[in-house]
Amino acid sequence: MRNKTTKTMLPLAAMLLGGTMAAQAQWGTTEAPSTLYERENSEIASMKTARTADGKTFMTWLQWETEGWGYEMHMQLLDADGVAQWGESGMVVENKRNASWTADYWLVVTPEGDAVVSWADARGEEDAEYAYGHVSVLYKVSQDQKQLWGEDGLLLGEEYKFPATLYMFGDDLYAIMQSAEEYGTPQLVRLDADGEFACQPIDFGGQLIASEGTDIIAVYAGSTGTEAMRYDRDLKPVWEKPATVSTEIYGGYARQPYTLVSDGKGGVVIAFTRNLGMFAHMPIVQYVSADGEAVFGESVDVLNTENGDHDYVIIGVNPESETIMSAWALSGFGDGMLALGGQLMDFFGERIWGDMGIRLSEKESASDYGYGPMSIDPLSGDNWLVCFADEQYWGHSQIYFASYSSDGNENWRVPVGPICSVDDYVTYLEGSDYYLFWVDEETDDDWNTFYSIKSVKMSDIDTGIRNVGEETAVSGDAQYYDLNGIRLSQPQNGLNIIRESDGTVKKALVRK
Repeated sequence: MRNKTTKTMLPLAAMLLGGTMAAQAQWGTTEAPSTLYERENSEIASMKTARTADGKTFMTWLQWETEGWGYEMHMQLLDADGVAQWGESGMVVENKRNASWTADYWLVVTPEGDAVVSWADARGEEDAEYAYGHVSVLYKVSQDQKQLWGEDGLLLGEEYKFPATLYMFGDDLYAIMQSAEEYGTPQLVRLDADGEFACQPIDFGGQLIASEGTDIIAVYAGSTGTEAMRYDRDLKPVWEKPATVSTEIYGGYARQPYTLVSDGKGGVVIAFTRNLGMFAHMPIVQYVSADGEAVFGESVDVLNTENGDHDYVIIGVNPESETIMSAWALSGFGDGMLALGGQLMDFFGERIWGDMGIRLSEKESASDYGYGPMSIDPLSGDNWLVCFADEQYWGHSQIYFASYSSDGNENWRVPVGPICSVDDYVTYLEGSDYYLFWVDEETDDDWNTFYSIKSVKMSDIDTGIRNVGEETAVSGDAQYYDLNGIRLSQPQNGLNIIRESDGTVKKALVRK
């Protein structure tokens, strides 16, 4: 997954770049995902999205342009129905020359509904045979396509390089900036509405999450292991000393190694994987309260075992029931199966699903094509929504939405579209609507490769009924669905989901 950002605002006319976006493309369904944008034989990479308070979506992506000496950054604005507002290819935020390995960037949305993106380019190296520069720059774009910080963007300064990591918490924009010095220390700063430093930067390399009020919690590798510290908006420490999340330190290479989810009370639940033997991993979970207590002590492994590889952990938190669900890819555990592992924990660190957890999904796979957990969200009734990819063959998976109860039983499972490649995915759960975006890459028999950005909106997510709206209703009649959300012409033997004409949904057992 690549992520990079640059900036130069070209007018909408610059959309003749070989990509197409259906002018009236809307959110797709689980049966038929929508193609928001596509290109032939020219790469799309590092798609990101950010939602505005009024239901719109900013979407950015990089596309390879050899004549432009690297990637162009494009931005599109989708309305609440998923319809593109800025033409087929969106606007070009930047097309300055850049180093091809610069491929990560960040996108956030301000409370006013503007987009801010970070990027790094090699401006000034247009005549060089190879570009090596990484000038750190920010762009701010309004919903009417105005470059609010100029068409050349806002430079962070010669002291910094590479795209800054951005966070938007309430009215506060934070940037983690990479030092231009070899082995230099990254710095964290709060930026004002003009992109200027609003406080004194501090040395920091890690991840952030909002706490209470305008405070933030930072998670990073420190002197005691993995640590957390709460700061006020001027980056002054709030706690007397850092909380030790774990004496273990993340052993991989991801730039964003920690999964951070709010406890709903100013604290944070943290998950990452530790090394377990030579080639194995184990997810660990820690809960740090708003007052800096590491509630789980030395942190908790999700399982009480050293057998198998447990990697790519994701978590979700239900603040009402005070529970934490985790999922991970599980392999090499002795019975020839591959699985999507799962564990439920309470806010005291107790394993509710036992010391060995459960297998949310499992299969035999001679070629070791396993599972890719994507996201977890709490649902009503103490249920959980899990999005995951079941890899079928090299680089191609079947995406699923699935619901699990608090006792580990599967309520329903819905396949999403056909088997496809899955990259740069983003999910949102808003009320009863669930959104999924991802980048697909497919090659035909003539070796033409088609890159596309896909989207799905699933309604009535609590029941697993897919995109059931007024247009599918039969006046005065109930509608029947199986547990996968497939519409039935009549009730079937077994458990059915019934949607009454007044919109209410219930389950009923039918015996014939």
